[in-house]
Amino acid sequence: MHKAENNSVTFGSLRGGILGDAPGLGKTITMLSLIVNTAGLRPVEPKEFYDKQTIDEHWKLMRVNPVFRTEILKSIKPLRESSSYDELAKYVSPPYTDDRFPTLPSFERHVNRNMANKVPRAQLELFRRNVINFKAGLDKRNRRFFSNDKGRRIMFERNLVPCSTTLIIVPDALLEHWAEQIRRHVKLDVFGDFPGSDAGVVYIDGVGDLSSARFPLNHRSMELPSLFELVNYLMVVVPFSRIKQQYYLRKRRRKDNVDDATGDNNGTESSPLLQMRWFRIVVDEGHELGENEAGNDITAFINVLAAERRWVMSGTPTTGDEDSKGFNDVGLTQLQRLLLFLRHEKYGTTKVETLETQSSGSSGRTQGKAKAKSEWDTMVKIPFLNQQDAGREELFRVLREVMVMHKKEDIGLPKPVFKQGEVTVHIPQEVGSHIVDAVKTGRVFMDTYEKLSIGHCESYHEDPNSSESDRQIQRLIRQRRIHLLGEKISHAQNVGGKTLFETLLNEYIATTDFQSKVDTCQGEYIENAIKRERKELEGRGGAIADLNSGPLTAASDHFNAETFIDRRPVKAVVYSSSSNILLDVLEYFYDKFDNANIAEMMQGNIDVMAYELGRFRLGQKEGKSCPICNGWNEYSGKELSGCKNTLLEVSDAAGNVFLIESERVLRAIGKEDRDRADCVGNPVEMNRLGEAPLNKYGISKKAWKVGDALCIDARDPHPLFRARLSEEQWAAYGSARCKELVAMDGGEGVDNYFGPLPCEEETNYGQLMVSLRKWQPCGKFHGKPRWNHLRKKQVGWYTGPTLVHEEIETIKEDVFILALDASLAHGLDLSFVTHLYLLEPIDDAALLEQVTSRAHRLGATGPVTIETVNVWHELDPSTKKFRKQIASTVNDEDQKRTSTAICEHCYRSFDNINLAEEHEIRCDRNPDSSAEVPLFHLSSVYRDLRPPPPMMITCGDVESDTKCP
Repeated sequence: MHKAENNSVTFGSLRGGILGDAPGLGKTITMLSLIVNTAGLRPVEPKEFYDKQTIDEHWKLMRVNPVFRTEILKSIKPLRESSSYDELAKYVSPPYTDDRFPTLPSFERHVNRNMANKVPRAQLELFRRNVINFKAGLDKRNRRFFSNDKGRRIMFERNLVPCSTTLIIVPDALLEHWAEQIRRHVKLDVFGDFPGSDAGVVYIDGVGDLSSARFPLNHRSMELPSLFELVNYLMVVVPFSRIKQQYYLRKRRRKDNVDDATGDNNGTESSPLLQMRWFRIVVDEGHELGENEAGNDITAFINVLAAERRWVMSGTPTTGDEDSKGFNDVGLTQLQRLLLFLRHEKYGTTKVETLETQSSGSSGRTQGKAKAKSEWDTMVKIPFLNQQDAGREELFRVLREVMVMHKKEDIGLPKPVFKQGEVTVHIPQEVGSHIVDAVKTGRVFMDTYEKLSIGHCESYHEDPNSSESDRQIQRLIRQRRIHLLGEKISHAQNVGGKTLFETLLNEYIATTDFQSKVDTCQGEYIENAIKRERKELEGRGGAIADLNSGPLTAASDHFNAETFIDRRPVKAVVYSSSSNILLDVLEYFYDKFDNANIAEMMQGNIDVMAYELGRFRLGQKEGKSCPICNGWNEYSGKELSGCKNTLLEVSDAAGNVFLIESERVLRAIGKEDRDRADCVGNPVEMNRLGEAPLNKYGISKKAWKVGDALCIDARDPHPLFRARLSEEQWAAYGSARCKELVAMDGGEGVDNYFGPLPCEEETNYGQLMVSLRKWQPCGKFHGKPRWNHLRKKQVGWYTGPTLVHEEIETIKEDVFILALDASLAHGLDLSFVTHLYLLEPIDDAALLEQVTSRAHRLGATGPVTIETVNVWHELDPSTKKFRKQIASTVNDEDQKRTSTAICEHCYRSFDNINLAEEHEIRCDRNPDSSAEVPLFHLSSVYRDLRPPPPMMITCGDVESDTKCP
C-alpha cells in the first residue's frame, strides 16, 4: 500500500488503489495502520498555474492607478468585520506614491501580518483564495490551460484548504464498527493536541471527538463542523447518509451559483467536505462506487471531493455470482467505475485539451468520462470478453498496479461449521380436508376461500401510521392480487386433479396465518438451540470474557481443533433478507426472552443501529433511572430531560384516580368477568390482543383503549418496585398546584403525580379492579412550571428532581441475540459471534461467503456455526395419501428433507456431503487443489494477483522483515 501511494508523487497522479482483501481479513486495521504511518504528511501543492513575470508586470501598472482600487478592496472584503478594516483599506488602496507593495506577494504578506490576531483564521483563508483568483485574472494568457481537466483541477484545488486529514466514508451500519476499531487499535494520545491527550485526533460524524464518545456509541443529529475544525483531525469518519445529504445541499447551492470551494458573498457556505483538499479519501464497502453509475447521488459527490490519495476498501470489488453468464461483463464495468474514482491516468480521467470540447463545462467533463470508458472498452473489456491475450494482460497490469489483495487461503482461521436445521409446520387437518373436497368436486366455492383464508378472506390489516395515499395503493395492490388469484384458481379448476390441489395448497401456505406459524416454529427452533448452547456452556465451566474489550478473547486457548474448549459467551445472530420475517421472529423472541437479551440491527436511524450494535458487542447499556417512577431511560447521545417511561392513569370503584406502571397490570378483564361486582370499566374483547392472552395486556400498548377494565397489583411496598413517596414529600414537590391544574382541566389535562396507592398489601394480595383513563410518558405528567406561549398561561407544577439531575449509569446486560437485516450486514466485524442462524437458505455462494465472513474473520477465537433453519410443511396422513393418489409421480416430503453440504473454500452448496467433499478436492479456491480456473474469468485474474512481499527495513545494522500495510 505504501508502494501504491508512492509510485508517483507529482500532482494529479494516481496515488492509492483498491484494498481487496477477502472479507474478514482485517481491512479496517490495515487501513488504520497506513493512516497512522503517514500522520502529519500533507498533500503536494498544485503547481503555480500563472506566469510570475506577467503578474509582476500587471501589478506594477495597477499599483499606481486609482482605477484598480475596487479590485484591491475586493480581495480584502472577507476582513471587513474587523475594527482595523477601515485603516487597512485606506493603507492598501492605490495609487501607491511611495515604495509600498512593490510586488503582489508583499501586499499579501502585509495583510496577513497585520490581521493575523484580529480576525478568525477562516477570514484569512478567504483572503488567500481571493488573492489566488486575483492572480489568475492578471494572467490572461493561461485561459487555454484552464480549459482542460487538469488545468481546472489545479485551479480548483489551489482554492482549497490543504490538510493532513484522512476522510473515511462508510455505510451507516459501519459507523459504530469504525469507532470501535479505532478506539481499540489506535493509541490516540500519541497524536493528541498535546502529550498525553487523545483529543483532536478522530472526528466521528454525529458523535463528535472520539475521545469524548460513550460506548455503546451514542449518535445524534448534528451539523458538520467548519473546515477549520476538521482540518486539525487525523481522521474524519462520515456515513453514506451524510454524503447523500451533502449532495442534495450542493445541488441546491449550485442552482444558486454558489462556488464549491468558497461559497458566495451572501453568507451561503459550501460543504466543509468540499472546501478541503484531503490528504486521503477512503471509501469502505467501496464496491458501491462500482455498482452505481457516476450519476448516483453518493457516487457523484464522492467523485467531486479533492484528495491526493484515494482508496477503495471492499472484500468483493466486483459483485455478483461468479457462476453467472454475465459476471465478467458486469465486473469489468464495475472496475472501470472504481478507476474513475481513483482517477486512473488512462481509464479514470482523460485530459481533453481542446477548448471546443471543454468550454461547455459539465458537458465537457461528461465527454471526458465517456472517452475514458471507451478507452477501457477498447483496450480491456472487449478483448478480454473475446478471450484475447492482450485484454487479459492489460487488465492484469492495471490491477497489479492498483489492487492489494490477500486471500483466506494465505492464513489459518478456525473453519466455520455449516449445519442444516429443519422445522416442520403442520398444516391443520381441516385445511387438508377442504382442499381434498374441492379437488374431488372440481369446484371452488366461496366457502372454500373462507375456510382456507385465501383471497379476499385472508386477514388484512392496514398500517394506521401510513398516509391515505399509501393505504389506497395497498388496497389496489391487494385487489389486483385477488383478481389474479381468481384467474389462477379458475384455470386450475379446468385442469383439475393435482394442479388444483397444489394451487390451493400453495395459496394457503402463502397466507399470513400460515406464515405466522412458520415464524413461530423458526423462533421456537432457534430459542431451543440457544438455550441448549448456553446450558452446555455452563457445563464446560461457564463463559470467559475479557471485560475490557468485550467477548473477543473469550477462548480458553489459542485455537487448536483438537484441544479447543469453547468457553466464549454465546452470541447468536439471526439473519434474514426479509425485514417482515425478521420482525415476526423477533416478536416471538421478545415473548420468550427478556428485552435486555435482544439487540436489533434493522432498517432505521443510524443512531439506533450504532447503539444496538454496541449493546450486542459490549453487553452493556447506558442511561438514567427516573427519580420519580424509577423507570429506565436509555442514553443514546441525546440529552435526557423528561422521563419517557409510560405511566397509566387509572381509577378504581371508590373514585380514586392515580398513576401506575404498566408492569402492575396483571390482566385485562374479559367479557366473561364483566358481571363481577368489583369490575370497573369496559370489558376487553378476547381477540383484541391478537393471539396473545389477556394477561399480556400490559405489554400490548397498541391494543390499549380508554375505559378498559383492568386488574392490577396495587401493593406498596412491592417486591419488584421502589416504594412510593409519601404525600408529604409530594407536597414539597408541588402536588397542591398539580391538584389545582387537574381540577381546572376537569381531569382531562396532562397533569397528575406518582403518589401513594389506595390499596394495602394484605387485601387480596393487592389485586384491585380499575378502569384505564389515559396514558403518557412520566415526564409529561410531571411537567416543570413554565409559561406556555400558545395557551398563554402558566403550565406545569413539578419542582422536584428530574433526569437532568441524575448521573448516567452503565449497566451490564446479557445480550446474546442480534436480529440482523441483510441490507446492513456488509462490513460488520462480528468476530465474537458463535452462532449465525439464517431464516432462509442462501444459494448465492458469494453472498453466503459475505454473510459468513462477518464472523469468520481475523479476531475470531473459535469457529462460528452457520445454521440454516429450513421450513417444511407437513400434511395430515389422509390428505397426504390423497395427494399421492392424484400425483403422476411420488412426491413424498420425506424425500425433500435437507441434506445440503457447503464447500468450505468457495461456499457453493451441494446435495450431500459426498458431493461437497468431491468438489473440495478440485475446488479452484482450495490452495491444495490442482484445478485450473478458466483463463478468461475475472476470478483467475484475481487469483494471479499475489500479496506484496514484506517490506525490508533497517534497524541499526540489522535487516528485518516487517509487514507493510
